[in-house]
Amino acid sequence: MSGHIKQLFKGYLLQLETIVNKVPPELFSVSLTDDMFSLEMNAKIAANFVLRGYYPLLGEEAVLLMSDEVGKAAVVSQIIATRELLETLPEIRCIDDSKVITDKAGFSEIEVCQSDFIHRYIVPNYFFHMGIVYAIAKSNGVAVSKGDFDGLHSYPADFSFVSS
Repeated sequence: MSGHIKQLFKGYLLQLETIVNKVPPELFSVSLTDDMFSLEMNAKIAANFVLRGYYPLLGEEAVLLMSDEVGKAAVVSQIIATRELLETLPEIRCIDDSKVITDKAGFSEIEVCQSDFIHRYIVPNYFFHMGIVYAIAKSNGVAVSKGDFDGLHSYPADFSFVSS
């Protein structure tokens, strides 16, 4: 995976953008429950996880692009800016598990090797937040599908495994 991290992360951002672009502006403030972040904040956090993951592999402190601007345009702008910034960064040729990365996971301080940092921390957290974006959109009637999530699946617009 190491030689393809940038491409993988750019693909993740494209799928997030695909979903976000389908969401009507009025849903960006919606949360799954009262104690969870809104769709907007989850999308911004997901985009930031790409940079939180990539920069430490370069041995650099992460540059985060989350702004105080709100709304759909702000989210789309952050996703695009994140993808553009990622494009300017050097390729990561290999993961070096002799290097330890320290970060904060909630209230926990973590110290993990590079591969664990990507596979056990960055990728799951990215997909957690992207999944919340998807769940809020889907539960509010937005026509999103598994194909929007992964960029691979394809289903007819009216298809359902449940009602088939």
